[in-house]
Amino acid sequence: MKLDDSSTSAPYIQVADAIRAATSTGELNVGDRLPSGPKLAKQLGVSTMTVRRAIELLQREGLLRSTQGVGVFVSTSGPAQAGDELADLRKSVGDLERRLAAVEQLLQSDEATRT
Repeated sequence: MKLDDSSTSAPYIQVADAIRAATSTGELNVGDRLPSGPKLAKQLGVSTMTVRRAIELLQREGLLRSTQGVGVFVSTSGPAQAGDELADLRKSVGDLERRLAAVEQLLQSDEATRT
């Protein structure tokens, strides 16, 4: 894994791009553990804080996941799976909204029969 020397992006973006590239070329695969922050920083010639920011960005994108005290792992092969997870979440929210509406309707009908 290496940075693109010609890039004018912020260093943490360059690190994130390098990790993305490593996942797309097969250098890193789903389930692989990234080197520790200090080791990765030394390998790429950046600060540990820069690596941390890149990892946070990729976690928000769904590409990486971290386990406290264990490490940072490649969690998906890219945004497509994160999109699938979002679609599943939207479906679950829709199901919950329908169930809540049914409960509210039952409560209203029960209240109407009491009065």
